[in-house]
Amino acid sequence: MHNQFSWPTVGTLGLVISSLGIAGCPMSLSLADAVPSTHEAIPLAQSTSTETAIANSPPQTVNHDVCGALPEWERLSLDAQTTALIENPRYGEALAVEPLKSLFEKFWQESLITFTTYGLSARTEPVYLSGVWTGIEAMSACYEGDRPAAINAGTLAEMWLIGYQIADFVWTGETYQVTVEPTTAGLRFIQFERLENEDTLPLVVLESGGGTLTVASGDW
Repeated sequence: MHNQFSWPTVGTLGLVISSLGIAGCPMSLSLADAVPSTHEAIPLAQSTSTETAIANSPPQTVNHDVCGALPEWERLSLDAQTTALIENPRYGEALAVEPLKSLFEKFWQESLITFTTYGLSARTEPVYLSGVWTGIEAMSACYEGDRPAAINAGTLAEMWLIGYQIADFVWTGETYQVTVEPTTAGLRFIQFERLENEDTLPLVVLESGGGTLTVASGDW
């Protein structure tokens, strides 16, 4: 069957992605320290109130950057996407069996995908199976300079938004809270400053009209 799609080949994907940039002991008290002094000790309650004040501090705005966007982009239909993947030598009949079957379902059904690692292997399947391959040219700026190194160092994270745009992005002290607005079309690549070092990104995405959205991790 004639392939009607213009595929980004693995080599092309590598050029778009990898060529763009692709770990004291407490002080002991002496006897003199144990003797009461004329100075009053700081009450424990004061320390507790300080911790409470920090916990109740207002959310912090998270620095983020839309490093790539195609406002008019639309996902292929499921039939067109499936046909294209089957005709792609990388997938073919393997698309109908595990592990590709589950991966395809995962990335195709999600509109929000996050990454805390960078590399060709950490992008190839999400790019193809999500349908983002038809807009891959928009992500090139996301991997310029030291951005790839910053992702792998844990100081930068990435999120793809399909059919959504960022309305608000804050750090509550425990989680990133992202508020998004639905759009009739569009593909956006967001990179943001990490304010924690957790193994799993503590992120909650809320739709502006209410409700919590699911997010898929693209990390392997």
